[in-house]
Amino acid sequence: MLRRTSADPDSEEIKAKLQQIDEDDAVIKDTLAQMAGQYHAAFHPVWGQMFNAGYQDSRFAFFVQNYACLYTSKATNLGLSSINRSFRTGGEMLPHDRLLADADSEFSS
Repeated sequence: MLRRTSADPDSEEIKAKLQQIDEDDAVIKDTLAQMAGQYHAAFHPVWGQMFNAGYQDSRFAFFVQNYACLYTSKATNLGLSSINRSFRTGGEMLPHDRLLADADSEFSS
């Protein structure tokens, strides 16, 4: 560990320690680059990770999550349904729609 001393910043000891730090840094970066390459090679060669874009969820993951939230508590539940199954939401009625649809309303025809 380097400690502050009144030593000359151009001393050979400090230069040697800085050189060693630079060498260690290069080794660490090379190792991390190799590990990242191995990690990314485990995914699809063109698309890479489908659900991540860097450190964030991908747009695809966003849409899958929102789709799953509409119809089920977990995205894996969608795998239990037929691929030919069509999902549609029921039309939600807004307050003014309910008022118009109410048979007892003064606005109904």
